[in-house]
Amino acid sequence: MKSTIRTTLLVLSIILIISELVYGIPFFGGSIILSLGWQPLLISMLLYFIMMVILIVDKQNAIKPMMFIPLLGVVGNIIAFIPVVGMVVHWILFLLMVFFVFILLSTPLYVPNKNAKVIYTEDRRNK
Repeated sequence: MKSTIRTTLLVLSIILIISELVYGIPFFGGSIILSLGWQPLLISMLLYFIMMVILIVDKQNAIKPMMFIPLLGVVGNIIAFIPVVGMVVHWILFLLMVFFVFILLSTPLYVPNKNAKVIYTEDRRNK
């Protein structure tokens, strides 16, 4: 994983962690979501979708199996339109995003090496 992609995913993850934390607070999060006409759920869905696209497109990605967390985020925000169920969904998504950030921080970075040589046959090794 390249450092720019990792940084982008970390920023999006921190934004989503904060939003899931706020939306999961009983009555307070629900009042924010209902007063804004469920737009915070659509914005969160969009951010999860952007994360999913980044994980799909990245070629040197060591955490492709973690793509299920943004996918669950999109599905969870669709389910979160139901008021009481939404609170529990936001708690679950908060815990999953914290887990995602820990995995993201432990992922090795891809560092290109300009001086590396690839030897395919033994004939080229002797030259």
